[in-house]
Amino acid sequence: MCQRLFLLAAGLLGLSLVAPAPASAQVAAILNAIDAVDGKLDTLVVPFKVVDDLGGLCDSAGGGTSNPEIHIDSDGEEGEFVITSILVRSAPVLPTTGFLNLTINKVVIDGDSFDTKTGNILDPTFGSGVAESADLMGTSVIRNPDPSDPLPGGSFPHQIVAQSAGLEDVSIQLFCSSFDDDLTIDRILVAGWKRPADSVTVTYIPGN
Repeated sequence: MCQRLFLLAAGLLGLSLVAPAPASAQVAAILNAIDAVDGKLDTLVVPFKVVDDLGGLCDSAGGGTSNPEIHIDSDGEEGEFVITSILVRSAPVLPTTGFLNLTINKVVIDGDSFDTKTGNILDPTFGSGVAESADLMGTSVIRNPDPSDPLPGGSFPHQIVAQSAGLEDVSIQLFCSSFDDDLTIDRILVAGWKRPADSVTVTYIPGN
């Protein structure tokens, strides 16, 4: 589309060089209209899907806990992008205890931090080798600290709008703990809307 507009503009520009004054004015008006259309094309958004398939440790077996993070960044110099889905998948070899403790601690959007303590995102599996998956968006925030009997409150955002103002436009801090086995995140998929020329990346920062 943009290439056709460029060729049309080039042809009209050549015509304007040999056209009389009234025709030149018409050509100038057409060129201005093409510029306006081209400007509107720059403001359009398109769907995107990016994946971190490196994954990494969520928490190691034994005492202590971890705070792995998910970083999402756009290289757009101006304008927002929208996140509508953040899918997290565990490693395929998972102990039957599963993610007994995998919650969202907080989300930072363009440097503004919001505590969003959720309940457990993934339930334990009932057999080894089962990969668990869940979308983080819209997860319920809890109003009491008892993971066995959480009282639902509001929710983690159903969508996130960030400004593309710098590194780590969106950062999500998780809480992860394991008792008997190492727990690992296998894959993270982020989807949403962006400007056509922009690129979005997702990076998983492992736990301890």
